[in-house]
Formats: sequence, structure tokens, C-alpha cells
Amino acid sequence: MDGGSNRLQQVVGHWLPRIQVAGVAGTDAQRLIAAAGEWPNWCATWSKEAEQHQAMGDAALAAKRNITAGEAYVRAALFFHFAQFMFFDDLAAKDRAAQRKVEVYRKAAPHLLPPAELVAVPYRDGALHAYFRRPAKPPTPVVVIIPGSDSTKEEFAALEEHFLRRGLATFSVDGPGQGEGRSFGPLSPEWGPALTAIEAALQGHAGLDGRIGLMGMAFGGHLALQGAHAMKSLGAAVCMNGFFDLGSFWSELPEVYRANMRYALGGTDTADTAARARRFTLAATRPPACPVLTLHGGLDKIFPPKDAERLTTFARDTESVVFPEGNHVCNNIAYIYRPLIADWLAEKLAAIRK
Repeated sequence: MDGGSNRLQQVVGHWLPRIQVAGVAGTDAQRLIAAAGEWPNWCATWSKEAEQHQAMGDAALAAKRNITAGEAYVRAALFFHFAQFMFFDDLAAKDRAAQRKVEVYRKAAPHLLPPAELVAVPYRDGALHAYFRRPAKPPTPVVVIIPGSDSTKEEFAALEEHFLRRGLATFSVDGPGQGEGRSFGPLSPEWGPALTAIEAALQGHAGLDGRIGLMGMAFGGHLALQGAHAMKSLGAAVCMNGFFDLGSFWSELPEVYRANMRYALGGTDTADTAARARRFTLAATRPPACPVLTLHGGLDKIFPPKDAERLTTFARDTESVVFPEGNHVCNNIAYIYRPLIADWLAEKLAAIRK
């Protein structure tokens, strides 16, 4: 098998369940994988598909079929997102696809049910960007959703539905180093200031009752726990398939993930990336005072379960579940972990007096 085909199969092997759970039909994913054939063709193939769905959205919007337009734009954003999420061969192409994803999701946002409101969170000398959605009957609690090293707020429309159906608002945000937040540089191990800024933006927001939950996905699970102590109003936090100490298993990371880490952490070379990775540890982190739920996949080949075991004693009130059959982020059993997280957060936040 040549290098291009091998790289394609590595990416597919690790991330196909995630692509499907986000909202890309399995038949479409398999068709595009076959059409790409080799990894160098991946970004262009998925971007071309995205453009077709964007055109569907434009046509539906012109015909005043707003719901259909919103659905098409979300699909287009997902295709653009997955065109670039692990594509580091051509950074200019990666950046173009990422920008198109941002643009087309903004067209989708007002046509979602419920709509997604673009919010700018003042941060340092600029702003972090988030999408806020809320159920029809405010005031409600809100769940802040933190992406990982290669996910962004535009990937979470399907995930948000689990919270919205349970009466929780959602606030999916690109933190510093993520998505639009890359304007602040690469991922940082210090997330207290970002979460403090997010909490401040939510205070007094129309339709919210002051109760806040926090959920971090994969690398975002680590980041959420790293900064959760800074959120004074935090009622409950979830770490979905995160890690305790990145440096402790750095040498075990699959090759397909190392390119991701170099890009996400801003490494100049292999040694510099490894040094940056060692900064991401919870060893000296103050835990939050609120209840914490940690979930992990027993078959995860990226963030090993043995490291995740260290999260079980991170906070005084920690519940931990390892799904033996679960892969990375348990996306092969999303029908188990997503309702579990939504139910747990809904129950924990409901128990807090307003």
C-alpha cells in the first residue's frame, strides 16, 4: 500500500465514527473516501462535496425554504470541517476550507431549530466566538461545550440537540487555539482566563437562570478540567474522553495524531512539540468545587485508558465510567454516552437552587 493510501486508511480507521456521529451519513462518507482514493486528494474531495451542499442551501433559501436551507448549510459546514480537520499537507488549502466552514455555518445559524446566535466573548485584545442556542421556555441552565484539538463549534449541532431536548441551553465556543480562536495562537495549557471570560459573557444573558454546566470533548475534556476552578458559578463539569497528563503517553501516540499535535500546539519540530505536550498536565491543577463526570473508551488508541484512570481522583466529587467497547471519544457508542452526559448534566443542574 502506498503512502497516500495508507495515510487515508489511518485517518478513516481512527475518525470515521466521529464523522458519522457529527451528521455525515455513512454512505456519503464512504463515497467520498473512495472518491479521494489517496490522502493528498482528501481536502479537495470533501470541499467539492461541501460546495454542492452549500449550493443546495442557497437554492432553498432563495425559495424561502428556510429549514431546508439550514439543514443543507449545516451539512456543507461539516463537509468543509472534515475536509481540513486532519489535513496538514497543504496549510493554505486547510485554511481555505476552515474559513468556508465558518462562513457557511453562519448562514445556517438563524435557520436552525432553535436558532443559533453568534456571540463574541471579549477576551484579551479580541474576542472568542461561540454559538448560543436555547430551548423555547427560558430561563434555563446552559451547557458550555469545549471542542478538542481538531474540533470546533461548527461540529456540534447534533450534539447540542441532546441538551436542548432536556431543557438546557448550549454555548459551543472556540477557545484560544481552537477554530476561530487560533487568532490567539496555539492551544494553551492555561484555560482559567478563557473560562472566566466565557462565564462573564453568560452572566445576565437573556433566557438563562445563572446555572452553568461545562463539557469538554477529548483534548477539550482536559482543557475544561484545567480551567474549571476559575468558574465561580459552575454547577457540574464533564470530561468526555480527556486525559490527565499528555506527556506521560506522548511516545505512545499514533503517528496519525502527531501531525495534529504539532499543528495544534504550535510545535516547530518533533522535540519542540514534545516539550509543549508536557505542559498539558493536571498534576498541579486546582479542581473545581462542583461534581465532575469523566467518561472514557476502553479501546481508545489515542488517549489511553490507563492515563484516564488518574482522573478518577481529580475532584472530591468525581464519577467515572469506562466503556470497555468504546473507541476514542466513544463515537462508536454515541447512543450511550451522549444521552448519559445530557441526563447527568440536566439532573445535576436541576438540583442547584436558583
